[in-house]
Amino acid sequence: MAICALVQITFVKFEIDTGYPFLLLIFLGSVAAYNFVKYSKVSKLYHRRLTKSMKGIRGLTILSLLLFVYFAFQVSSNTLIYMAPFIALTVLYTVPVFPNRKNLRSIAGIKIFIIGLVWSGVTVLLPLVYGGIDLSFDFLIEMIQRFLFIVVMMLPFEIRDLEYDNIELETVPQKIGVTRTKVFGSILLVLFLLLTAVKDEISSIEILSTILVATISLLFLWGTEKKQSEYYCSFWVESVPLMWLMGLFLLENLFS
Repeated sequence: MAICALVQITFVKFEIDTGYPFLLLIFLGSVAAYNFVKYSKVSKLYHRRLTKSMKGIRGLTILSLLLFVYFAFQVSSNTLIYMAPFIALTVLYTVPVFPNRKNLRSIAGIKIFIIGLVWSGVTVLLPLVYGGIDLSFDFLIEMIQRFLFIVVMMLPFEIRDLEYDNIELETVPQKIGVTRTKVFGSILLVLFLLLTAVKDEISSIEILSTILVATISLLFLWGTEKKQSEYYCSFWVESVPLMWLMGLFLLENLFS
């Protein structure tokens, strides 16, 4: 839902008619990809005695993948061509194809940046290709902003997982500590805000919504602790894109 919210934000910003087949394609692809990344190793290890919940997850993943293929025929081949590299990155993120049986996820220091690249590509580049919009200077700025936003949103998760992550991952908090990680994220949010000013076309609604989401993100970033409630990241931080979309719609209704 968060990924679909970011796609819809792109549709609104670039005045693209909402493409429900595309939104469903992204939703289903995200469910399948997330479950593949999260549970493929566990599913393989315990395939002979899968719990009922794991069987449900496997069934949901297969169903999502089949529906994804169906909706793939509802979008242009050009959209699928641009989607292919992000699918490949998702597979390489999980499957150990590099020397010493490593995947992208286990290569030191690049985990959140791979996620940022995939999310920004899927939620900015692909919607514009789907909508037939020229990839202008504003597109480039939006891609960079979305990348920065996703990286910041990943930092609370890295702080949460600090005591569980393998030290070889060299996550940001492992390298520079929790406080400096929050400062680093704050700097990225300042850049996220400032980049709005260099766009060729910008509205007051976009400025206000960007300030709003940057403020919300900053509060969640600095509110993150090593010990936190179960749903702090898994619900509240993950819902920030939905807050962004709701804020954008609210501002449009107030000022349009």
